Amino acid sequence: MSEDVATEGSASIDEAAFGVIYGAVTVMGVLMATRPDGLNPLLMAGTLFTTVLAVTLAKTYADLASTVLKTGQQANRALVRESWTHSRTTLIAANGPTLAMLLSAAGVYDPAAGLIIAQVLAIMLLVFYGGRIGFRLSRRIVPTILGGAFTGAIGLALSLLKNLLH
Repeated sequence: MSEDVATEGSASIDEAAFGVIYGAVTVMGVLMATRPDGLNPLLMAGTLFTTVLAVTLAKTYADLASTVLKTGQQANRALVRESWTHSRTTLIAANGPTLAMLLSAAGVYDPAAGLIIAQVLAIMLLVFYGGRIGFRLSRRIVPTILGGAFTGAIGLALSLLKNLLH
């Protein structure tokens, strides 16, 4: 792989960080409010995806409104496309947990396991991006591990809070 291709791939991973982290925390919030007893995994899959989609659309609109107010220019296709491009990465975080719930709905595993897998996938995204931040800042292993641990702890705290509430 050429260095330019590797650099482009790294840049797109980094550009997605804001949206993915925001989406992962949103997913954890939805999962936190979910009771494991009597869980309908198909409904949960729909709830996860549509909630993150709603947050993505709200983020897109807020970004567009902010740009219009800052620049004084009317919204046009280019501004809408730019706002959508900046916001759409939030949806990445919904994919794994939604798939986990769909597999549960298909009977691959029980709904309680689907809920746990969905939480683990969201936490893994947080750990990855936290580690990525630590790595990009220092290119050293300790900050990479600490960054992953810190952002993973956010998801883990939400998961533990969920278990305390239910």
